[in-house]
Amino acid sequence: GADLPPGPPPPFLLPSSSSCFSSSLPLSSSDCRMLQLELESSVPEGGPKAPKRTYLRRGINVVKIVGVIVILFTTVLLIGSAVEMKNVHNAPSTLYFYQTPKVCGVDMSANSVVTYANTSESAKAGSPVAHCGECGHCSNYNDINIYNVTKNTLTKTSTKCATKAFLGGASAVEECFDKDVGFTSDCNKCWTDNVMCDMKSCVFTCLKMILTGQRNNPNGELNDCLLCDEKLCGPAFISCSGANRRRSGIISDIGRDDEAEVCKDVDLGWWNGLS
Repeated sequence: GADLPPGPPPPFLLPSSSSCFSSSLPLSSSDCRMLQLELESSVPEGGPKAPKRTYLRRGINVVKIVGVIVILFTTVLLIGSAVEMKNVHNAPSTLYFYQTPKVCGVDMSANSVVTYANTSESAKAGSPVAHCGECGHCSNYNDINIYNVTKNTLTKTSTKCATKAFLGGASAVEECFDKDVGFTSDCNKCWTDNVMCDMKSCVFTCLKMILTGQRNNPNGELNDCLLCDEKLCGPAFISCSGANRRRSGIISDIGRDDEAEVCKDVDLGWWNGLS
């Protein structure tokens, strides 16, 4: 037969007996047919299958991608919370909201509330003190009574409502407070606005608290999330609501400096005179 060129022989794909017989290889008809059968049997039914090594590589790539995402998320979380906590440390103390001489008194005849310069002025007017500090949208019997009745559960409920903001925004938070707490409409808006402030100013700090399981300290020292809320969003909330639990003389489920922050001038039972 003809001499083959030097080097390894080129691969042959023999689709038919005619091409096999017409090839330059010195094959007999029986050898050609045997080669064809061998080639056909080497191809699995349904076509060639990807080797196991390919699936392993894909699995490794998925793990790498997940790892990168986790690292990026953690980095953003740590940097974001560090920036927020820097703002917290630079913010002024909120103690003045709880040490002001002003009080919110109740005008029994008009069934309304009035801000007085001090307890002496409210006493002269015959108005019992509903809470310390200026009056606001939560300075009424319904909302202050809710503070008292839910003093051991309101923090947990409000935290649950706050998580609604991630997918539903302010409207979902407001709906949650309305359904699960029952604030008056204007007071509800104060609480909703406070949650949205936290979403803007404390979101990384509070996410870090949730993921790490950070708890409030029993000695009155707040965890980072509550401290961020207190100093960056608390002033706007107090200006809106007027009454919160501490100002209403109510000790809540959040450990604080009760001696310095919980109002002691409230006339307990003031609501009994309401018409």
